[in-house]
Amino acid sequence: MSAVEERRAGERATRVLGWVKGRADTSLGRLAFLWFRRYFEASRNSGAAVSAYFTLSVVPCALAGVAYFHLAGGNENALAGRMIDHLRLDETTADIVRQTFGSTSDNVVAATLVVVVGFLLWGLGIGQLYRDVYARAWRIKAGSASDQALFTIWFFVVAALVALLAVSTAQLQTKGYVIVIPAWLVASTVFWLWTPRFLLHRAIPIRSLFPGALLASFVMAGTIGTSPLWIGPTLTQNANAFGSFGVVIAMLAYVLIFVTISLICAVFSPVWFEWREGERELRRSET
Repeated sequence: MSAVEERRAGERATRVLGWVKGRADTSLGRLAFLWFRRYFEASRNSGAAVSAYFTLSVVPCALAGVAYFHLAGGNENALAGRMIDHLRLDETTADIVRQTFGSTSDNVVAATLVVVVGFLLWGLGIGQLYRDVYARAWRIKAGSASDQALFTIWFFVVAALVALLAVSTAQLQTKGYVIVIPAWLVASTVFWLWTPRFLLHRAIPIRSLFPGALLASFVMAGTIGTSPLWIGPTLTQNANAFGSFGVVIAMLAYVLIFVTISLICAVFSPVWFEWREGERELRRSET
């Protein structure tokens, strides 16, 4: 590289750094910096673990629940049917998804055994990981002898909600998005208010949890709404290339995206209040 090229490269780097510094030295820039710093401090790479545990325990539990109570009707599991319809999968990919995620009431005994093993090995760990993220985000100490019971209750509530979502969404869609969107926002907000309140033994007031709960509801709704545009084609490509293994890998990535979003939103409430207080202090110091 010549001296002229080196000088130009240095000038470009200086301009880029100046632009980044200028964006960071704004109100929204300070919020973003504080938010993502708190996320990395609180999550400690929990997203990958939660995603794996969720796939190995919550999903089988939801599948078994749907099959046990005959909520799907016929041989195709409601979770597989909902996935096929929502992601607009072609027939070849749909067949692979049915084979991968389909279950019937005839295999409930085997499915129940899988649920028990999955719950004992991985299910309890999901609630603990979320509790630890919330505790680190709010910078409080959490943990007691009763926490295993809390993790158990939280796990089965989540599994029940996943199963309920699978069998009810299609029915809600027939009534239009006027009902679907408000129902989702209300139910999701209630869940994300209840989760930290429940896992942290009511240490945080509900009012303080609203920013993160509302953000999670809106962002996750947007992710679900746009998923046919990006996860559908990916699922089809993986299914055609690798069969059931490709479907599982694609769905694991899908779960990882949702889990990461939920963890990012989980740390937003404490950041929001800290940022607002910091902005007030800054304004006071400037006057």
